[in-house]
Amino acid sequence: MEIDIQEALDRDDLLLIDVRSPGEHAESSIPGSINIPLFDNSEHRQLGIIFHRFGEIEARRKALDFVAPKLPQLVREISAACGDRVPLLYCQRGGMRSLSLYQVLSLTGTKVLRLKKGYRAYRKLVSARLTNYELQNRLIVLHGLTGVGKTEILLELKRRNFPVVDLEGLARHRGSVFGSVGLGKQRSQKDFDALLLQELDRYSSEPLIVVEGEGRRIGNIYLPPFLAKAMSESDKILITASLETRVERILNTYDPAILAGEDKLDLEKALLSLETRLGRKKITRLKGLMTAGDYRGVATILCHDYYDCLYNDSKPETSSFNVQIDAENLLQAVDQIIEIIIPKKKELYANDPS
Repeated sequence: MEIDIQEALDRDDLLLIDVRSPGEHAESSIPGSINIPLFDNSEHRQLGIIFHRFGEIEARRKALDFVAPKLPQLVREISAACGDRVPLLYCQRGGMRSLSLYQVLSLTGTKVLRLKKGYRAYRKLVSARLTNYELQNRLIVLHGLTGVGKTEILLELKRRNFPVVDLEGLARHRGSVFGSVGLGKQRSQKDFDALLLQELDRYSSEPLIVVEGEGRRIGNIYLPPFLAKAMSESDKILITASLETRVERILNTYDPAILAGEDKLDLEKALLSLETRLGRKKITRLKGLMTAGDYRGVATILCHDYYDCLYNDSKPETSSFNVQIDAENLLQAVDQIIEIIIPKKKELYANDPS
C-alpha cells in the first residue's frame, strides 16, 4: 500500500526507512528517517553503469544478484528498528527499490507501507512550502563579532525552552572561511531546507523566534528570501565582548591542538585561502605562529584583520540596533535577553487578533 507524503508526515506511528544507498541518504533525506540500503554505494554505481550501457533488464538482473543474499538480513534489520511502528519505505522516486523490499516484507507477514513517489515527493513539498512560506513569527536577531558568544547564547536559550532556530547548526557551518572546520561535511541545501522547515513548523504557534544574524549565505547554503527579509526587518540585539574574551572563545571552538588530524589540515587550508585578502607576508607570519603552537596569536590577528573587517553589519557605527548587551558573562547576557523576550511575547500575544 502506498501513502502520500503529507499523510506520512501527519502520522506518528511510522518509521521512515530510506532504502537508497548510503551516499544518497548522506546527501539528502527525510528528517527522522533511517538508512537501511538495498545496495551499497559501489553496487549503486555499478547498477547505474549497467543500466546506461546495457539497459534496464540487465540492470535488474544484476540488482537481483546483489540483493538476494541480503534479503533475510534486511528484513531482520527493519523489524528490529521499527519495534511497534510501521515501516514506511522510500527510495528516490517510489520505484523498484522500495517496491521490491515492500513485496518481500509483505510476504513475511510484516505490515509495511511505501511512500508514493519517494524522496522526490518530499523534496517537492519542502520546496513548494518554502517558496510560498508566510512567516507569522516576529524574529529577534542576535548580531555581534566573531567570538562574542552568539551560538552559546542561542544554545542556552534553547536549553531554557525558548524558541530558537540555530541556522548555523542546521547548515553545519559557522559562516566564515573557517566555518566547517571540526563540524564535518556541510549539509546539503536540500537537508538544510528540510530541517529549517521542520524548525519553523515546530515554532509556528510561537509569537517570536530568536536567531543569529546571517547574510544571504551560510557557507554554500542559501537562506530562503522570506527569512532573509524577515531578519533584516526584525528587532536586532548587538552582543559585545572584549577582544581577549572573543579570542578565548574562538580558541575553545577551533583550537588545533584538540582537533583531529583531518580537521587540523582543514584549518591550515582555510588559513592559506586567505592569502589574497591578507597578503602573503601576513599568511607566512600566521603559518609560523601556528607551527609554533601560538594559536592565541593566530586568533588575535584573524579577529583584527579578517573577522572584524568581514562583519561590518555587527558594528554599532555601521548598523543600528535596538539594544546592546555585553556578553563577558554569557549567563548574565542570556538573562538580559530573556528580559527582552518575555515582555515582547506578551505584547505580541496582546496584539494578536486571533
